[in-house]
Amino acid sequence: MAHEWRKKLLALSIGAFIAYWFIDDFDPDSLRGKRVLVTGASTGIGEQLAYHYSRLGANVIVTARRQHALQKVVERCRELGPQGAVYEYVVADMANMSSADTVIQESVRQLGGLDVVVLNHILTHPLAAWNGSSHDLDLLRSLLDVNLRSYIHLASAASPWLRQSASGSLIVMASLAGKVGIPFVAAYSATKFALFGFFSSLRNELLMEDTPPFSITLCTIGLVGTQNSLHQLHSFGSKIMLNSMTPADPADVALAVVRGGALRQREVFVPYLVTKPLCLLRDWCPELVDILLRYFNAQSTDT
Repeated sequence: MAHEWRKKLLALSIGAFIAYWFIDDFDPDSLRGKRVLVTGASTGIGEQLAYHYSRLGANVIVTARRQHALQKVVERCRELGPQGAVYEYVVADMANMSSADTVIQESVRQLGGLDVVVLNHILTHPLAAWNGSSHDLDLLRSLLDVNLRSYIHLASAASPWLRQSASGSLIVMASLAGKVGIPFVAAYSATKFALFGFFSSLRNELLMEDTPPFSITLCTIGLVGTQNSLHQLHSFGSKIMLNSMTPADPADVALAVVRGGALRQREVFVPYLVTKPLCLLRDWCPELVDILLRYFNAQSTDT
């Protein structure tokens, strides 16, 4: 009899665990009317984020360097979103730290405040081995400015407004390259590791306040089928990865990020069945993870 009760208790525990992870408690209406800023929104995941927020009835400001591309994104947002919502853009180059203040000030001017800030912009570079040349060091400085320092500047400038929001949310688009040592992206990886360190510390500081003023959601993103990512892989000759892995659709990734931010999740993993296991194995079997990373990121010898 005791054995039967133990089996029933185990079954109930497993069922509760599955329900906790897989029941979708995301309420789309929770984003209606929210004031949202998305950086790096001229293409790729950022563009899709803007479209999802628009469909869900949010007011959206997008920013990037290319005005013409931003104009197209805003036009599409207006088609997707409800009448009366605000959809505007701010042209800004995140290599210039003063752009952070400008973007936040203009977003607040247009929207009257901020409820959700998604930091998504990046400076990319061709895949290549690190050799410590002056070119590599110059690239590292540029990457640190755009992929790290500007994130911190934007978060700092937005913090007072997120604190005023009834449900402030800061979403940081990081990368699997910020959790494991992916070959040929050493400088880029350094900036992504730093994002996890800074914003994890900031989250704990906020949680130490009596009432946490806003949430921080960190996003661990794997291979995504953006035009830029696929171009980089083809140019480098990563045929093993291209032939054996299906890149995640940018729209699907963006929806997972929107949902995770709305639910105030600590971290979002996309694609989950690739990024989450690798992050777990990183601590359990680090040599195995390194072998897998070297194999899938190997450069083809016939390129």
